[in-house]
Parts: sequence; structure tokens; C-alpha cells
Amino acid sequence: MGGTGKGPTPTDYFIASIGFCENAIFVRKASLAGLSVDSLETTVTGSWDRRGLFEIDNVAPYFIGITVETKVSTRDPVERVVQVAKETHRRCPVHATLARATDLTFKLVVNGQSVQI
Repeated sequence: MGGTGKGPTPTDYFIASIGFCENAIFVRKASLAGLSVDSLETTVTGSWDRRGLFEIDNVAPYFIGITVETKVSTRDPVERVVQVAKETHRRCPVHATLARATDLTFKLVVNGQSVQI
């Protein structure tokens, strides 16, 4: 085995996939809805017990929770952003797959303010 251990791990790529997918679909849905987006930033975090990776204490090696936080800056009403975010979740195939496998939490921040979706 080689490498320096400094690059992304397979689990990093896995968990990032939902962020990539959500961003791509959000941009498409926003464009179709005529929603102006000044900036869009998504952060994804996941929790899992790494002991499972190393077969310690009979711990299973899967994510027990994933949180996706999307920050949007826009001049449009918050309600329009919430609608696009809801539609994004409904149409994202990575979201649909992971939602059936683990606890998914979504946070939406519009113009610096947390918004319930």
C-alpha cells in the first residue's frame, strides 16, 4: 500500500457525493424557478464509528448520521428558496438513496439566517 494519507478517503468522496448532487440539482431548479442565487455553499458532515473499519468491538462500519447544510445568498424571498430546497431533496437520487439507509439531516441558511424546511 502506498500514499501519504493526506488526500481524501473513499468515505470523504462518498459523503461529498450528496453535496455535489444537491448543489447541481439546486442550481438547475433555481434556474427553472427564476430564483436568483448570489452564492451557494454546501457542507456535508457524517458520523460513524471508525472502530467498525478496523473490526474492533463488533462495531458496524456504516454512517449513523449525515448532515447537509446549504447556505444560499439571494435577493429573493426566503419562501422561494425553501421551495427550491424541498424540490431539490425530492429530485436528488443520492438523497433518495441515503435517506433510506441512514438518518439524514438538512439545514438551510438563507442570507445568513437558519430557515426551517
